[in-house]
Amino acid sequence: AADVDAIIATGVNCCAPADVLAAVQTAVAASGKPAIAYPNAGEAWDADNHQWVGTSSYDLSLVPSWRAAGAAHLGGCCRIGPATIAALAALGS
Repeated sequence: AADVDAIIATGVNCCAPADVLAAVQTAVAASGKPAIAYPNAGEAWDADNHQWVGTSSYDLSLVPSWRAAGAAHLGGCCRIGPATIAALAALGS
């Protein structure tokens, strides 16, 4: 990715929010490019019972550390809805 001009960012998608910081740090260090961070809500999928379990751990107070580590493109994946995306957008850059 570091040597491919068409790749403008690297990062992480659909992981627990607690895993984002390390992933962003790794992505930036490996590629030298801005990072992408699109974590899920932090719940776990119970395949046996076909349901989400646990509680959301998508905490907007984590966002400044993701940005400081190089995340330039932020969003959400599974179980992240419009209200969370709007709150994320309201934080600005």
